[in-house]
Amino acid sequence: MQRLFVEARYRLPMRRMVWLASLWMLGLGALMTLVWVLSDVLDPWGVGITLSMMLLSLVCMGLARARQWDWMVRCFVWGHWLLAVLLIWRSGGFYSPAVIAFAAWLVITVWVQGLLASIFMFAASIAVLGAFWGVPPVIYEQPALQRTTALMGLIHVPGMLVLALAMSLQARMILWRRVQKGQQMLATLNASQHELSKFYFAVEQNPESIVITDTTLTVVYVNDAFLARTGYRREQVLGHPTESVSTNGMDFGSRQRALAQLAAGEVWRGEMTNRASNGEALRESLLIAPIRTPNGEVVNYVELKRDLSERVLAERRIHDLVYLDPLTGLPNRHSLTLYLRELIHTQQDDCHGLLLLDMDRFSAFNGVHGSQHSDELIALMGARLVQVLPDDAWIARIAAAEFAIVFASLHRHAEGVTDQLRQYAQTLKKSLQTPFSLNSWVETELVSCCMGGVVLESARRGGNGNDALRFASVALREAKQKGPGSLVFFEPRMAQDVDRRMRIAKDLHNGIPLGELRMYLQTQTDGRGHCVGAEVLVRWQHPKWGLVSPAEFIPVAEETDLIVLLGDWVLRQACLLLATPALLARGLRLSVNVSAFQFGHENFMTSLEQVLQETGANPHQLTLEITEGAVVRDIDQARIRIEALTRMGIETSLDDFGTGYSSMYSLQRLPIQELKIDQSFVSGSHRSEKDAALVEAMLLMARRLRLRVVAEGVELSEQALQLVQWNPDIVLQGMLLGKPLPQQQWLVDVLGVDLSDMKSDVWSAGQSAA
Repeated sequence: MQRLFVEARYRLPMRRMVWLASLWMLGLGALMTLVWVLSDVLDPWGVGITLSMMLLSLVCMGLARARQWDWMVRCFVWGHWLLAVLLIWRSGGFYSPAVIAFAAWLVITVWVQGLLASIFMFAASIAVLGAFWGVPPVIYEQPALQRTTALMGLIHVPGMLVLALAMSLQARMILWRRVQKGQQMLATLNASQHELSKFYFAVEQNPESIVITDTTLTVVYVNDAFLARTGYRREQVLGHPTESVSTNGMDFGSRQRALAQLAAGEVWRGEMTNRASNGEALRESLLIAPIRTPNGEVVNYVELKRDLSERVLAERRIHDLVYLDPLTGLPNRHSLTLYLRELIHTQQDDCHGLLLLDMDRFSAFNGVHGSQHSDELIALMGARLVQVLPDDAWIARIAAAEFAIVFASLHRHAEGVTDQLRQYAQTLKKSLQTPFSLNSWVETELVSCCMGGVVLESARRGGNGNDALRFASVALREAKQKGPGSLVFFEPRMAQDVDRRMRIAKDLHNGIPLGELRMYLQTQTDGRGHCVGAEVLVRWQHPKWGLVSPAEFIPVAEETDLIVLLGDWVLRQACLLLATPALLARGLRLSVNVSAFQFGHENFMTSLEQVLQETGANPHQLTLEITEGAVVRDIDQARIRIEALTRMGIETSLDDFGTGYSSMYSLQRLPIQELKIDQSFVSGSHRSEKDAALVEAMLLMARRLRLRVVAEGVELSEQALQLVQWNPDIVLQGMLLGKPLPQQQWLVDVLGVDLSDMKSDVWSAGQSAA
């Protein structure tokens, strides 16, 4: 409290109070001087004391005007106290009523000058009173002078009491206001402390590292996240330079730029790889900002650090997903494309080799053993390639079980590259003779691979990485067609064949709905040469290439779902023709080839029923020719489907009989009505005893099974006579009996139909559809 009073004595209210007290004492002195002047007897000492009071008050007011507050207070308190001592001495000493002035000045001193001055005044007042006790008082002889002196004491005492009361009230008010202000300040401090606590906890519990340094970049604070991330103890960090514990990954150039920016009062941002206490790398983003006082002075720097480890891991994962195969860890197709592009531009003088290999029967292995064993086998295959191939061989996995191997700078000439690729292929084949031992499989697995190779020339010689990969894929496809374990090197004609097949597939897809297909018919006769029906064939009238043979576009269609669209078109055209009076009246039968994919399609039966209903064709005049390939995949399902066709009145023929590997089994299980002997047996039946014996055996077997037999490929009369001799009921088909003709020409030439007389709506619909 004393310190508060001492601090408050120079404040404006107390200064104003001292100035008012001086004015009060000036008035009091003037009043007492006036009393002396009006009294009957004038005491020079009394008048001098009162005049001194007035003069001292004026001096104090002058000091206040000059803002000499210390001197003003000292003069006011101690000057008036001395005058009070003189007044008490002149008015009776120890027994004077004015003695109470000592108490008043002691109170005033307490409020105005504080504790030390009050103790000194208390001691001085006691000493003066002691002196008054021992010294006889001044006694006036004149009664008038005694009365005036007593009156002066009466005036002085109330005046001093009023002054003491006024200053006490003023000091009380000041104290009350300071108490209020102190309470407000305490509340403000509590609120500020609460806010600071929140900020402290926010900083201390922040998951990101925070470091505070002084202006010399010495660490003065670190939060718990920094300690947890770096492994330092707090005492190992505080007081140390930030470059040794916090920003030890910042290079010299970055540090100089950061210092320059901080000296300019700017914020520095960057990324760096710092080191933890155990040497572990910590990838972090760093922001260093100055901390300023309200007047703008920089007193500290704060480092805000964000851990980028997860981002680095995410970037690494993204990189791996983009450039690496997740199963084997080898580069993927995208990486292969980039590497080939770079290779042909950096190595300008040498030729390189590219091998593509694909594991044989991998789809079957996957279907039997599942994806887990398949993935393990692929991983082992990748490891085997890395093990047996040279270190400079570049290996990638580009498809399910397909790998690419690039051999850079094999030779300056393409022939040398081919020879070395063949040697590497032999090395791979030899390494694959060792079976794979799968951890999740008790048995070992022996693997073979088809391989396609291509020579990759530099860009200066016209090499292209994309073409090389495409050509290698073409060669690999040729190898697969040759059989397991085959090796094929790319030849220019292969690319032409692939381009042609792709063009066929695209144009056929567009040509079917545009009506570019043409239906042809080849006559089937009995042994006497009478027409009993025909086989429906298809040709493609290409707008640029002309008439395209089915041997060229049918295999392409079978590779895609175009074979279903093509087969549906042929079935519809055949049924439209069956619905014409020319065939209805003669009871002729039409045979239509059905591919294995179309026969096994889930919508085959529904589509066939819809075609028969829409065209009005007689199903008893329709024969569907299927190959053994269409039934051996699922012979039970094929038997169910053939039985359904039989119930509809449609007959089924087993085409190309004798060429399959399960013909007898098919005859035993399938309820077919017709057997069609392949032309490879018919063509040699008149000159080869083996072929003749085989054909005769087939005819005998068909007769015992009560099957109708059609012999295709009959080109010579000797063949026809021999076949009829063996089986008089045989149906013949071949160039001897008639070549394939367009639909309208066949109707005119074979059946003698006058097209101008045919007005049937069905026939008109068939013509428009054709």
